[in-house]
Amino acid sequence: MSHQAKKIHGAPAERAIVLVLAAGLLLTATIVTGGAERFRLAKELVFRGEAIVLVALLAFWATSARRMWKATWRREYILGLAIVGWAGITTLTSTNRTLSVDALITVGAAAIIFFAASLAASPWLLDILMLGCGVNAVAVILQELKIWVPFPPAPGQPAHYSSVGLLGNPNDVGTYLAAPAVVAVSVAVTSTGKRRWIYAAIAVLLAAGIMASATRTAVVAMVAGLVIFGLVHSRRAALIVLAALVVFAFLALSPSTTLGRGMRELGHAAVNRDLQTLFSERLLPFLTAIDMTRDHPLLGVGPGCFRFHYMAYRVGLFGRYPDAWTKGYPMNWGEVHNDHLQVAAETGLPGYALFLAAIVVCAGRRKSAFRWPLAAVIFVLTLAQFPLELAAPRLVLLTLGAIALTWKEPHA
Repeated sequence: MSHQAKKIHGAPAERAIVLVLAAGLLLTATIVTGGAERFRLAKELVFRGEAIVLVALLAFWATSARRMWKATWRREYILGLAIVGWAGITTLTSTNRTLSVDALITVGAAAIIFFAASLAASPWLLDILMLGCGVNAVAVILQELKIWVPFPPAPGQPAHYSSVGLLGNPNDVGTYLAAPAVVAVSVAVTSTGKRRWIYAAIAVLLAAGIMASATRTAVVAMVAGLVIFGLVHSRRAALIVLAALVVFAFLALSPSTTLGRGMRELGHAAVNRDLQTLFSERLLPFLTAIDMTRDHPLLGVGPGCFRFHYMAYRVGLFGRYPDAWTKGYPMNWGEVHNDHLQVAAETGLPGYALFLAAIVVCAGRRKSAFRWPLAAVIFVLTLAQFPLELAAPRLVLLTLGAIALTWKEPHA
C-alpha cells in the first residue's frame, strides 16, 4: 500500500475528511427523493452540504497538532482561487445578482471539495467513486433491458427515457460515466494483481452503462480519452485500446441498440443537413450563448444567468441567422448543453480562459497514466453536455481531477 493509501489512517480530522468525501460520492450517485425534483435538487443539496461539513473539518485539520497531510501553494490551488475570485467579480456585475449568488455558492463549494479531495486523494477514494459509478451502470443497463423500471417515462415519451440510472436522465448517466470509464481502463492497464482485473471488469461495466444510456457525446468523449491514452502510454496500451474500440464500435453501431439507432439517425441527419437533429435541438441555446458572449465579452451576463436571458436572445435570433438555424423545440432552455459556451456567456472570455486552464491543470504534473485522457474527456464532454451544472457529474470530475494530481503508479 502506498503512502497516499495510508492517509486514511492518519489524524482524526483527516479520517473524517476522507469519510465525508466518500459519503458525498455515494450519496450524489444514489440519492433519489419524491416529487418533481427527485434527482437533481437532492444531489445538489448533498454537494453543498458536503462542502459545509468539509469547511468545519478542514478548520479542525488546519489547527490540529497531528497532521499527516501537507498543503503547499500549488498551481491548482492558485487557479482555484482565481476561479472563485472571478466568479465573485462577475456576480457583483451580474445582470441578475440573485441568480449569480446561488451560482457563486456552487463555485465556492466546488473549490472546497476539490481542495479537500486533493489533500485526501488515494486509491481508496477512487474505489468508492467507481462503486457509485458501477451502481448507476448496473441500474441503467437493467432499465434499458426493461428488467427493472422504477422511473417509467411520461405518457408519449420513448421507452428509453426510463433508462435514467439513479441520476434522472439518460444523458446525465452517460455524462456521469464517461470519465470514470476511461480512468478505469487506465488503472486496469497500469496496475498489477487483483486491482488490474477488478478495474478491467469495472471498465467493461461502465462502457456497457454508457452504451445503455445511448449518450452520443459520452461515447465520443470516451473514445477520445481512450485514443489519447493509447497514444501517450505504450504500444501495449494502444493495442488494448484498439481492440476495445473495435468491439465497442461493433456494438455501438448495431441497429438493435438505442445507441446504434441514434448513430444512424445522426448520420442520416448529416447527409440531409438536418441541423436540428444533428445538434439534438440544441442549436438555439448554442446561438443564444454565442450572442450573449458577443454582447458581454469581458464579464458575461453573470453566473447562472443564461436561463434568465435565454428567451430574449432567442427572439433576437430571427433575421440574424438563416431560418434553418433558428427552428427548434419551443422551450425555455435552462442550460446551454455546452459548458464551453455557457461559461463564456455567463463569465466572459476571462472566465472561459480560466475554464480551459482548469482542464489543462487537471492533466497534472505527475506522470499518472490517465491525466491527459481525463483532460481530453472533460474537454469533449463539455462541448455538448453540461456536467458543471449537475452535482453528481461535477463531483466525479472534481474528484478525478484531484486524484490525477496525486496519483502514483503502480497500485497493486
